[in-house]
Amino acid sequence: MKKNVFKNIFPMEGGDRKVRHESSESESWLYHILPADEEVPQSEEDKSKKPFFIFSLLVTFVFLLLWGKLYYLQIMVGGQQYQLAEGNRVRSIVVRAPRGIVYDKNGTPLVKNVPNFEVVVVPADLPEKDEDRNHILGELSKVVGVPIEEIAKIIKEKGDYSSLPVIISKSIERDTALILESKLADLKGVSVQINPIREYLDFGLLSHVLGYAGRISEEEYKGKEEVYDINDYIGKTGLEYEYETYLKGLNGEEREQVDALGKVIKIMGQKEPENGQNLILSIDFELQKKFTESLRGSMEKAKVKKGVAIAQNPKTGEILAMVNLPSYDNNLFAKGISEADYKKLTEDPDKPLVFRSASGQYPSGSVIKPFIATGALEEGIINESTTVNSTGGIKIGEFDFPDWKPGGHGVTNVTKAIAQSVNTFFYAIGGGHENIRGLGASKIKEYLLKFGFGKVSGIDIPGEAEGNIPDSEWKERVKGEPWYLGDTYHMAIGQGDILVTPLQMLNATSAIANGGTLFKPRIVDKIMDMKGETKKEFESDILAKDFIKKENVDIIKRGMRETIVSGSGRSLNDLPVEVAGKTGTAQFSNDLTRKHAWFEAFAPYNDPNISIIVLLEEGGGGDEFAAPVAKEVLKWYFSR
Repeated sequence: MKKNVFKNIFPMEGGDRKVRHESSESESWLYHILPADEEVPQSEEDKSKKPFFIFSLLVTFVFLLLWGKLYYLQIMVGGQQYQLAEGNRVRSIVVRAPRGIVYDKNGTPLVKNVPNFEVVVVPADLPEKDEDRNHILGELSKVVGVPIEEIAKIIKEKGDYSSLPVIISKSIERDTALILESKLADLKGVSVQINPIREYLDFGLLSHVLGYAGRISEEEYKGKEEVYDINDYIGKTGLEYEYETYLKGLNGEEREQVDALGKVIKIMGQKEPENGQNLILSIDFELQKKFTESLRGSMEKAKVKKGVAIAQNPKTGEILAMVNLPSYDNNLFAKGISEADYKKLTEDPDKPLVFRSASGQYPSGSVIKPFIATGALEEGIINESTTVNSTGGIKIGEFDFPDWKPGGHGVTNVTKAIAQSVNTFFYAIGGGHENIRGLGASKIKEYLLKFGFGKVSGIDIPGEAEGNIPDSEWKERVKGEPWYLGDTYHMAIGQGDILVTPLQMLNATSAIANGGTLFKPRIVDKIMDMKGETKKEFESDILAKDFIKKENVDIIKRGMRETIVSGSGRSLNDLPVEVAGKTGTAQFSNDLTRKHAWFEAFAPYNDPNISIIVLLEEGGGGDEFAAPVAKEVLKWYFSR
C-alpha cells in the first residue's frame, strides 16, 4: 500500500488544480479535477490530532479552574479562612470589665454591678448531622424556654458554621444557669457566660440623672470594634451616657485550646480586664431623698402628679439634688426592658421618662421678676427709690393688664415689687408707663440671656433644652404676627411666649445669691480609680462674672429677703437661718385656673451655700404648694 502525502496545491487553467503526488517509487504530476466547494481530504495523522487538541483544552480549563479556586482561597479569603481554622483550634473568650461605680458626695454607692447569665452557642461546635444538631437545640429550648425554631433562626442569621459565640438568651435566672451547667457535657457547642450588668440602688429617685446602660446596638457598635464587644453594655442616657469613656473599662481575654468536639484542652493565655473608673457626684443622696419626700407630699395635697425640685451650691455651681417626678425604675432597662413595660412608660400620660429638670420648658411666672428688675436697675430706668402707684393694673385701650391683688398694692418701689410680686411695677419697667420709659422687649431679652435663659447651661448630662425668650423677630417668624406692647407687658411678668427650664431658673437664682457670678452647673465632682486615687477633679466653670453691678445685685437680694419677711413667702420666716426667695404662679393655657406653682430661694441670706427651685406642674399658687417644700427641706438641711 502506497503512502500519499499532499505537498503542494495550486490552481491550473480551466479551473482545474494541479496536484503534486509523491510516492516511494517515483514522482509524477497528476491532474485531478476537484470540485471548488469540496474540502481537501485529511490524512490519518491529522484525524488523530483533533481528539488530543480537545483533551488538551479540557485539561487546561480544569487547571485554570483549580488555580483560580486556589488563588481565591489563599489570597482573596486566606485571612478569613485562617481565622476560621484557628477558631476551630483556639477559642478567644471575652472577659468583660466591670463598669465603674457611681457614688454620691458622701460615698454612698448609687449603682453596682451584678452577674447576668447569658446562654451562648458557637455554631461551628454544633454537630454536623441534622439529627444530632436538632437534639441539642431541643434540649436547650427546654431549659431556657426559647422555642427551637427561634434558636435555629438566631443561629442561621449569624452563620451556621460561625466560630463566634451567638447569644440565645440574654438573661436567665441563676437557678436556670445551674441547671444548664449540669447538662453542658451533653450539649456540644452550648455554654453559659457571665456578663456584668447594672443594678441601680437609688430606688428610682435619680433615674433621670444616672440614666441607664444597655446592650450595645449594631449602630452604636460601628466604629467601636476595637473597644467594645458586640455583646457589651454601653451608657444610653444620663451620666451613664455622658461619662461612658470613664465608666467603660477595657475587656480582658482568655484564649483556650479546644479539640474537634469543642472541649477545652488547655488555657493558652489570659489578659486581665481593666475596671472602669468611678464617678463621685456632687449629689447628696440624703438631701435627694428628703426633697423627694417633701415634693411628693405637697403634690398629693395639690392633687397633681408632676413636679421638679433642684438644689445647688451657689458658690460652685454643683448640683446637690435633682428630683424629677414621676420617675421610673432604670433597672427595667438594665437587662432589656420588655415591650409591655416600655409601652406602659411611653403611653403614661404623666410622661415619667421626661427629664423635667433640664428639658422641661415652662412659663416662668413671677419667679423671673428679680431678673427683669436687675435689667431696669442696670439700665438706669429705676433706682431703689423709684416708685410706681399700683391701683389694680394698667389699661391700654381696650386691654387690661391686672395686678393679682384687687385694688392694687399702692405706692411700690423695687424691693416691695419683688416681695409682693406687684405686676403694675413690672409692666412699667418692662414696657413703660407714665414717667417710666421701660426696658422694651430687646433689652429684656438681653438681660435674661446674661442670666443664662434662652440657651443651654452646659450641664454634664444630656437632654438639656434651651427654653425660649421671644422678641419681635421671633414672633414674626414663628407666628407671622407683629409685636405689641402687650407682648412686652406679658414678658415682664414671665407670661406670654417666654419659656424656661427649672435648671435655668435655679442657676440664675444662684447668680443673685453669690453676688453676680453665673456658673456652669455640674453633677460629677471627680473621677477615681478602683484604688481610690483621684484621676480627674472638675473645677468650677464660670460662664459669666461681674455682668451685674454689686450694688444692684444687693438691691435684688434685699427684695427677695423681704419676700420672706413680709411678702408671699412669709411661711419660711421662722426657719433657723435667714432665707431669701420669690414665689411664682404661672398661667399656661387659656383656662386661667390652670397654673404652675414655682418657688426659688437661697440660704443663709448673708452667706448662701444652697439655692433651691421647686415647681409643681398645674400646682396652683407657688406660696401654697411650692414654698412649703422648700421650707421643709431647708429646715431639715440646716438642722441635721
